[in-house]
Amino acid sequence: MSKNTFFLGLGNQKCGTSWLYKYLDGADNFNGGEAKEYHIWDALDVPSLRNHRVTNSFGALGSRRQLRATMQTEENAYFDYFTSLYTDQIHFSADITPSYSALGAARLGYIKKKFADRNVAVKAIILIRNPVERIKSAVRFNLDRENYNEGIFPGTTEFGLALEQYYSTVHCKLRTEYQGAITAAYEVFGAENVYIGVYENMFEPAEIERLSAFCGVAVRAHLSEVVVNKTRGKVQNLPELEQKVRQAYQHVYDYCYAHIPVTQSLWS
Repeated sequence: MSKNTFFLGLGNQKCGTSWLYKYLDGADNFNGGEAKEYHIWDALDVPSLRNHRVTNSFGALGSRRQLRATMQTEENAYFDYFTSLYTDQIHFSADITPSYSALGAARLGYIKKKFADRNVAVKAIILIRNPVERIKSAVRFNLDRENYNEGIFPGTTEFGLALEQYYSTVHCKLRTEYQGAITAAYEVFGAENVYIGVYENMFEPAEIERLSAFCGVAVRAHLSEVVVNKTRGKVQNLPELEQKVRQAYQHVYDYCYAHIPVTQSLWS
């Protein structure tokens, strides 16, 4: 068995991925390299995410932008880069890009094989959240940073209008239909190599212990109180509109209730 492991984050946006990366990054045996998110495979595979492609690589050699450009254009660059991070003391690395939630089984199989060729094991980490709450948080987050690349119309500032625009878009679906990433990950990596974390209880001591055991890092329960990448603006309660959103994603609730039973109580 390989002593080195690569953690592939398969989503999801506004489900705690920034906290997850900070937690891993503080471990003595982890090195994530230049970034939390590399946006390689989503930029290459998903038409609606091609804005993450680096169309030019101007800047100092070795810059993060140059690194991304190289990984997106040279077949082995991604795998060689992460493999180079492992040492006698460093056995874990990761790419925690939330929009990898849109990757299919074929791409996951490719990533697994290319790392296996370098004697590196791959494990998948997927974080999920009550779909309505995830969507509301994403809307608020994108409004705060004036991001109009994910389904909110340019110039929109009102929360309810932005939520109405966003919830039925392809961008929202690829970040909220959790069952696709979960099914693909189980198929490629096997259930024993897939960690599913639920945002609503992931900061509890038992869950932090479970995450730490899966990742092979020391338990640091005090980090449950650290807030990372917090949404700044107010997330409004809009019961009628939220009911429409809930109905649109009822199939996600049904899947999670059946396959991740703890969501039945956490998302009631």
